[in-house]
Amino acid sequence: MADPLSILFGSPARVKLLRFFLFNPSKEFTFDDISRRAKLVRRTARTEINALERADIIRSKQVYVQLEGRSKRSRVQAYAVNKDFAELQALQTFLFETAPINGKTLLKHLRKAGPLDFVCIAGVFLREFEHRLDVLIAMKKISQTKVENAIRSLEAELGIEIRYAAFESEELRYRVGMYDKLTRDVFDYKHQIVVDKIGIRDEIKR
Repeated sequence: MADPLSILFGSPARVKLLRFFLFNPSKEFTFDDISRRAKLVRRTARTEINALERADIIRSKQVYVQLEGRSKRSRVQAYAVNKDFAELQALQTFLFETAPINGKTLLKHLRKAGPLDFVCIAGVFLREFEHRLDVLIAMKKISQTKVENAIRSLEAELGIEIRYAAFESEELRYRVGMYDKLTRDVFDYKHQIVVDKIGIRDEIKR
């Protein structure tokens, strides 16, 4: 059965890109960033970006970035949400409500990286699109490569960028005990703990 949103918006790629931009409203992305993170072939990405730009949902601007293999910064075109778009909030809400952006979907992907000791969701998972971090993860023995692959797989499925931090369990306990800024940026604001095998909840309350 066809995805109703794909029919409504024209294609699965357009739905992905709408989520990608609308759930990261304060960030600018180059074309290479967009096609890589959304896992879209370049031709498809270009077609859909042009459509969103014509609809005035996104806007482009020239930015300077450091490209690999070059000593000087290069001027490239970047894209970002048009914050003056009249239906921005309504569209954000609609796309959020129709996407499986929740702890269950996240855990399905993260478990591919190994046994999880701690997972906390914030940011985009709780509709806080300006939050600095979306996921905080801890494992006894962690493979940053496996965690990154799991996160990138979820990003491609949902069409969003996910900001995360991953630590070995003892390091996370230490950071929480020391009132580390990164962890306070999660726990001092809206968040939801979905896995806790190492007593982080108790540490936070002390």
